[in-house]
Amino acid sequence: MKKIIITAGGTSERIDSVRKITNSSSGKLGMTIANHLLQENNDIMIYYVCSKNSLRPTDKRVKVVEIDGTIDLKNTIEGLLTNKHIDYFIHSMAVSDYMTDYVTTIERIKESVKEHDDIDEAFKSIEVIGGSKISSYEDNLVIVLKPTPKIISIIKNLSPTTYLVGFKLLDSVSKEELIEVAKRLRNKNKCDLVVANDLATIRNGEHIGYIIDKSNDIEEAHGKDDIAQKIVRRINYGK
Repeated sequence: MKKIIITAGGTSERIDSVRKITNSSSGKLGMTIANHLLQENNDIMIYYVCSKNSLRPTDKRVKVVEIDGTIDLKNTIEGLLTNKHIDYFIHSMAVSDYMTDYVTTIERIKESVKEHDDIDEAFKSIEVIGGSKISSYEDNLVIVLKPTPKIISIIKNLSPTTYLVGFKLLDSVSKEELIEVAKRLRNKNKCDLVVANDLATIRNGEHIGYIIDKSNDIEEAHGKDDIAQKIVRRINYGK
């Protein structure tokens, strides 16, 4: 039995106990890929790692694993790759690039800068807003962000033989730039296949995807269903 991980949807990063930074990814592409795999293969098991509100397949061969933020995603992926032999990993999830470091206000920043001659020390000493829920009476909030872990970078390190499909999304760039950036992602993270998308084409209803393999062969696909079919065909037949 082949074991496959598909990540889908987006991640949400907490600001406090009730507020989050999130994105609008629905998980439709991940679900479409999963459904095509299920149609083409009987002897498979899919670990479908997704956000709570993500679209997901309904099949007994699918184990849905819901995650919240990027750290939760990282821990889940590390657990699966460490404890299971994963044949294919399709990383279509829109993972947040940033997460909350701390929350403060402009007034607190000004006070700290006044009290310290050194700007680095001033920022280290800024009074942050604690507690589980930020008061709705706070004015001029400042949310300081820090980078999230790059999930795609850990996959081949933990499981070198897993066939990895990565995705790159840019917005309103040339085809040449989109493909070049996708190739860099492929090379850096040892992807076997990478799918390059431009948000501009998704917004206008076209959703053109460029599927790039390790030999730099590029296949163009139109729409989520076509993208999914062509990814599945390559996985099934090694094309």
